[in-house]
Amino acid sequence: MPSKSFATLEELADSFAARADTPAVVTFDAAGATTLSYRELDAEIHRGAAALAAAGIETGSIVAIWAPNSPAWITAYFAALLCGATVIPLDNQMTVERAGYILDHSGAALLLTATSHVAELERSEAPGRAPLALLDGDRSDPRYWQSRIASSEPPRAAADPERIASLLYTSGTTGTPKAVPLTHANLAANVTALLAADLIDAEDRVLIPLPFHHAYPFTVGLLTALATGARVILPAGVSGPEITRAASEAGATAMIAVPRLCTALWSAIESGVKSRGKLAQRLFALLLALSTRIKRATGLAIGKVLFRALHRRVGGRLRTLGCGGAQLDRALALKLEGLGWTVLTGYGLTETSPVLTFNQHRRRRLGSEGRALPGIELKIEPREDQPHGEILARGPSVFSGYWNNPEETGKAFDAEGWFRTGDLGWIDKRGFLHIAGRSKEVIVLPDGKNIFPDEIEEAYLGSALIKEIAILETDGALVALVVPEDERLRERGAHRVEELLKEEMAEIAMKLPPYQRVSDYRLTRAALPRTPLGKLKRHELSALYEQAAARSRAVAPAELDDADRALLESDRTRPVWEWLESRYPDHELGLDTSPQLELRIDSLEWVSLSIEIERNFHVSLSGEAISRIVTLRDLLREIERAPAAEQGGGAPTPLPALEEPGWLLRVSGSLLYLIDRLLVRSFFRLETIGADRLPAAGASFMIVPNHSSYLDPLAIAAALPRAHLANLFWAGWTGKMFAGPVSRFVSRATRVFPVEPDRDPTGAIGLGRAVLERAGTLVWFPEGRRSYTGALDRFQPGIGLLLEHGDVPAVPTALIGSYEAWPRNRRWPRPARVRVVFGVPLTRAQLVASGNGGSDAEKIADALHSAVAALLAEHGS
Repeated sequence: MPSKSFATLEELADSFAARADTPAVVTFDAAGATTLSYRELDAEIHRGAAALAAAGIETGSIVAIWAPNSPAWITAYFAALLCGATVIPLDNQMTVERAGYILDHSGAALLLTATSHVAELERSEAPGRAPLALLDGDRSDPRYWQSRIASSEPPRAAADPERIASLLYTSGTTGTPKAVPLTHANLAANVTALLAADLIDAEDRVLIPLPFHHAYPFTVGLLTALATGARVILPAGVSGPEITRAASEAGATAMIAVPRLCTALWSAIESGVKSRGKLAQRLFALLLALSTRIKRATGLAIGKVLFRALHRRVGGRLRTLGCGGAQLDRALALKLEGLGWTVLTGYGLTETSPVLTFNQHRRRRLGSEGRALPGIELKIEPREDQPHGEILARGPSVFSGYWNNPEETGKAFDAEGWFRTGDLGWIDKRGFLHIAGRSKEVIVLPDGKNIFPDEIEEAYLGSALIKEIAILETDGALVALVVPEDERLRERGAHRVEELLKEEMAEIAMKLPPYQRVSDYRLTRAALPRTPLGKLKRHELSALYEQAAARSRAVAPAELDDADRALLESDRTRPVWEWLESRYPDHELGLDTSPQLELRIDSLEWVSLSIEIERNFHVSLSGEAISRIVTLRDLLREIERAPAAEQGGGAPTPLPALEEPGWLLRVSGSLLYLIDRLLVRSFFRLETIGADRLPAAGASFMIVPNHSSYLDPLAIAAALPRAHLANLFWAGWTGKMFAGPVSRFVSRATRVFPVEPDRDPTGAIGLGRAVLERAGTLVWFPEGRRSYTGALDRFQPGIGLLLEHGDVPAVPTALIGSYEAWPRNRRWPRPARVRVVFGVPLTRAQLVASGNGGSDAEKIADALHSAVAALLAEHGS
């Protein structure tokens, strides 16, 4: 029968034998699945206790476990408790230096570890290292932990609920880890309260992919499942396929998760849907919205039916996702519920064993952390400097103080014995707890504004281009450390990593209050530092932000596998690699090196680089190929499959987009220009300055304006003399100007040719040059995108490439008032005065002479930027 209450964990272990052959633990590895029954678990625990007693472990001893999740881990934990010992569960991923510190600090008498740690332990000179015994490997090895058994019935320590069962070293998100002692009474009280909440029952199969060294999966997952008589499922690892395999083959009904795992689950589902095309995406979104609405209104999980194929991939029985360790985004929880799962969230800390509040099956509120467990008291202590008060707690599962640390213990409790959680929040009228943030993580700006970094991080993570982000404060301003999402950047056009991210960050910032917008950010390709449950180690961020300024956090060169070696040694790529090493002598190149972030290759440099590769190695890289390059490995792969270039010339410039339109398109274009002229001149009171400065109609020249509104091309067309419209061409982004049949017709009628600056900048430049060679007038917006604030942005280098050869004049042009009339955040324009100012035409020689930059193209772009800025300053009042 399940244990509904117990005073010590030894009492819990005593209940195992009565469940006989009921499966207790199912473990997956490369060979398959292994099942351990409750009877076998009981026998192993007693055998392990006899072995530990023979090794001198007794009441008061401290035993450390440094190993991955396994039946042996579970057995060793309970065996140590039967001997009266205290157990220190160590993070299997921690460094040997950190493990050595804990062993020394705690005075551990024995270390139970895995063979994978033996070599590093033997090399380590960490002080106070305890004698070790192996939890895995050959049972005949004298170092195996059960190799010595004094008797079949080991001495049993007297039960004591106040004895320390676990000594947990906090993971240290703030850099100050402390030892947290949890007694048998603490842990038993927490598990008993969870059992009363009917989280799971004896028929459940609980999948636990999280490490036992953390209090959340240990108590909520392992102890609660064993106390209920449920089946514990241990996957072979934490990868998606390993978790899916274990869930499917073992028939998991519940999974213990953290927000990052839930996010990964959703991302995998979303990616799979996107791979099936737009129709599948729309159908999925429609069904998910329907399912979510019905689930919220009625409680019916129709998502299990609507998304049957998805549920079959995880066995078809998984119904509950228990998510803790950090706050789960409400929007994500709703999506998972819409898919047919029940999402249960809660809140707690290591110091509280760990659960304080929980959303139960029948009493829950998504977006909250649930209500207090039986026996737990909560209150909110107001904070003068914060919009929300600090959460205080007391109850039988709350620890009594940090181990051998009276100073920190004194800070942790108030005069009445309430534990200060350090978290900020509030309790609503129905008793549900809501978390606002961690008090130690709140950023207070110089103007007194209180910033919760996780809220801002959540907003920026809505971008598909951002894999990770951390918000921090530097010199009184909000800044960010950003890890880009390589695959999505590859889809959008990887050669413009920094430009794309800048645009994305600006787009998101427009949706945030001004005080929540980051003033600067730096990019890194290394994963941000996190605790085992996914929380950011914020105390490490400042140093990483400074390192990122020097681009010193490049991904370390990885060990080459057979495929990488073959790539480097092929006849086609080996000379290119040697050339790259000589071209960038100040960088240590690796296949994972980012050309954009580490080598600082921008759009202009990509064009030059591709020309050099074609000239030196007779390999032609298309703009589409360049857009897929995120690492140097990608570059070599594209070179491997690229077509050979003909010596002495590249691919011909594609001209179909510039062909003379038929009579219907010509008539339509003239009519559209006439309507545009009437509307813009009347509705926006258009004023034109400097039209007499334009070169004669029929001459080849460029119009180079600023760009802050959809109104800009309409204003330019209305401002130009009619004679100049006859041979006028526009560069138009395919994503907007060629997105549908109507926009395509309008674009063809008005001679807009398609460009894809993110994926094929060389093709766009080729078309632009073709226009100028045919004595056409070309309008080119060199900022590339509409300004987010109306201010003049940096000119992209493509404008310099267009003008660096030949003698085509460029007319700097200022558009004033168009941003006020139709800014990015408005769906429709509003009446306002618009002014178009044409500047004096400038030749290539004049631009090169007055501009700054390392190449002629850069100087041309800089000089034109200065010219447009001057017009804006002169006529903008």
